[in-house]
Formats: sequence, structure tokens, C-alpha cells
Amino acid sequence: MSRLSSRFVAGFETMHGYPPGEHYVSRVADRSGHDALAAALSDAGARDLIEFYSHVAQISLPDVGPGFFVDEAEYVVEGLRGAQPTQVSSLPNRTVAVFGSDGGGALFAADRQTGEIVRLEGGSLVGDVYEAEESGVQVIARDFEGFMQFLYSELLRQIPSER
Repeated sequence: MSRLSSRFVAGFETMHGYPPGEHYVSRVADRSGHDALAAALSDAGARDLIEFYSHVAQISLPDVGPGFFVDEAEYVVEGLRGAQPTQVSSLPNRTVAVFGSDGGGALFAADRQTGEIVRLEGGSLVGDVYEAEESGVQVIARDFEGFMQFLYSELLRQIPSER
């Protein structure tokens, strides 16, 4: 994805007439964020998310689709401690770990029981609950690997020479 991101940026200004934002996939420099996340999440559905953060620190693709951002592990841990929702009103008795967002205000979260990746949109945060109707909660991948394939496909789709 790093290589594709570089190719996307290289032709962006010519195609769109303005410079791209900062696009990157950064690798983990130290494991402190991963270790804190692993300590905070013991749920079976979060294993892929924890594994991801053992390799990748952060992703920023501001000009791909609406923009896609995967936060650093430390920010995910802060979210679990109250900065982000940990429950969704339309997913009763299940918890989530918010790990990213898009440029339109939607959040990406891993269902901590099933491992599914959900997109949360159009709701409001009440305490630690994301209040949203079912239409505001969309399963976009069955697991974190599927989410990464989704991001890769979105990036690939926007590189004309790769079609």
C-alpha cells in the first residue's frame, strides 16, 4: 500500500490541478503503542487489530475517496478509555474499538466480539455509546484483513494506470 500511495501522489496534481495532502503508511518504530493496545484489548475479535498494530503505526490517505485515516495505537487506547465510543446502540451487548475515520466524519471500528469492521455514520456520542439507527452502522469487512483489502482497492481504483 505504501508503494501504491507513492504512485497515487505522483500523478495527483497533474490529474486534479492541485497538490495532494500528505499520504503515508508508517511502520511501527517502537512497540509501546502495540503493547498498550494488547493490554487494553483481550477480546477474540480484536486479535487482527492488535496484529496490525505490531507492523503499522498509522495510515493517512486524505485524497483517496472521502479520505481514509487509521489512527495510531495510542489513540485507539485513548478511545477505549472514553475518547471514542465503545458501544453502538444498534449493536446491543457488543463492544467496539474505534481505530480510524474517513474525511466525511464517519468512524471505523472493530467489533470486539466478531472482528467485523463497521463504519459508523450519522449518529451522536452519548457517554461511551454511539447512538445511531441501523442505517448508520454498516459492516464493511468481515475482519481487519478485509478492511485493509478495502483500503487497497480504493487506492488502486484511483490510480489510472492500475485499472
